[in-house]
Amino acid sequence: MPTVPAPMERPLGMLEWDSVAQGLFASDALAKEADVTTIAVRPVTPGRFVALFTGEVEEVRASLQRGLEVGGDSVVDSLFLPHPHPGLVPAIGARTGLGAVDAVGVIETLSLCSLLVAADAAAKTAAVDLLEIRLAMGLGGKAFCVVAGGVSDVESAVARGTELARERGHHLRSVVIPRPDARIVEHLIDPQSPFSDFLI
Repeated sequence: MPTVPAPMERPLGMLEWDSVAQGLFASDALAKEADVTTIAVRPVTPGRFVALFTGEVEEVRASLQRGLEVGGDSVVDSLFLPHPHPGLVPAIGARTGLGAVDAVGVIETLSLCSLLVAADAAAKTAAVDLLEIRLAMGLGGKAFCVVAGGVSDVESAVARGTELARERGHHLRSVVIPRPDARIVEHLIDPQSPFSDFLI
């Protein structure tokens, strides 16, 4: 009997709407369209609504399409990742422990979907660790991710993630910090994040 992949390794679909009411309506429609598992369906700041879901490739694709159709002009952004990086989902709303850090990079976007696309691409581009992904809560609807690794790897990862976020029209800013101060790194890798109870 084949092993069913863990949720973090399965295809991901996500939709982001500028209306809570329309987002909830579209979320219901996409859940009824195909056999998908919802990871998060909730309002986020600043008054948007998001649905993050997983399942088999064609099921996720069908649900995503239905959510786009029903969401109409309320859709802010969307994503479909048939093969997400295995570190993507665990980094959402969490801080992961890490040893010495040569460099850190930050990608900041104006939409949640674009950030996940950028973070996924960054993690696949070079040998970096996804330290944290923060989506919307306490950020006025913005999102960011933090990656760490060797300087050249972080530069490559951030460049690729930034490129995709810009193509989608939601990039805000990206930075690479070589040899970050140990006092700053301590805050970045503290697993006891005051916001760790927020998935999104």
